[in-house]
Amino acid sequence: MRFDKDQEEDLIKLCFLYMEYRNVFNLHFQRYGHFKHMIRWITNISDPTIIRWIFQKLLNRNYFIKRKVGSMTSYWFNPTNKTIPSKSLTISFE
Repeated sequence: MRFDKDQEEDLIKLCFLYMEYRNVFNLHFQRYGHFKHMIRWITNISDPTIIRWIFQKLLNRNYFIKRKVGSMTSYWFNPTNKTIPSKSLTISFE
């Protein structure tokens, strides 16, 4: 399946806008499979090569932060480069 440049850009914008609208930022780090299913649902495209291509384009545009822990890679949709507020918990036993 071939796309012209306008169709490619439309697919990427569609995925970006949907993820922004759904506040995917709040999901924090997720594995690629989570985003693969999301892109598949948004675009109604079932070809894994095209889905990966769309995800890679979003990653190259720095809409995702990539984190590798051991052999597991996870991604966080963070187009504005916000930081995670640190939460501290203090338990005292008296």
